[in-house]
Amino acid sequence: MRSPGQVSSSFATLVDERSRVGHAPIVSPPRNAASCREMARYARGVPEDLSRHIAFIGFMGAGKSTMAELTAQRLGRTWFDTDHVIVERCGRSIPELFASGEQDQFRAMEKQVIAELLVGEPAVLSLGGGALEDADTRTLLFERAFVVNLDVSWQEVQAELPTLMSTRPLLQNRTEDEIHELFLRRQATYNKAHVRIHAPRGDIEAAAEHVFSMLTVA
Repeated sequence: MRSPGQVSSSFATLVDERSRVGHAPIVSPPRNAASCREMARYARGVPEDLSRHIAFIGFMGAGKSTMAELTAQRLGRTWFDTDHVIVERCGRSIPELFASGEQDQFRAMEKQVIAELLVGEPAVLSLGGGALEDADTRTLLFERAFVVNLDVSWQEVQAELPTLMSTRPLLQNRTEDEIHELFLRRQATYNKAHVRIHAPRGDIEAAAEHVFSMLTVA
């Protein structure tokens, strides 16, 4: 197990995505420069106030649910997968909702579920790939949660396309070019996250441990 704050070279170093693309940093400099804990968190783009929710975003198949569950276990928090919450509430699977033409209703439920979870006790959330396409959800999420983009490359998505196209309603009956366009459009939103982590297949547990180390750095 890595010591707190140690960065693994097996997956990409945590980065402040807004700084990378030319935006102002999301977090403010520590008020007490003598605090090693605050300085270390600031350097990594981590908010001082760890009472906030932690939310994992990213494209389909990135491993968000696994990352959220592992991170919640390490932090002793409750974990919520917003897709699972929706299914429990409406008693129907997401493929059933999409097949019956109720995508708009699904998005409305998704928006409501996320808003409700964000006013509850600090938890770890995994969000559906399209959740942040709603402007109100984006605003609320970045106000109340520490947002982690679980990044995957297009090449990694391509390798999983047969499985994704057979299990993800939104991708069914789409061409590869159309899926690539969707991927690029959503990346622009994902890149607004506080930090970005790249966790290749098989490295999810290591990535989750890195998130825990980052949040609990001494």
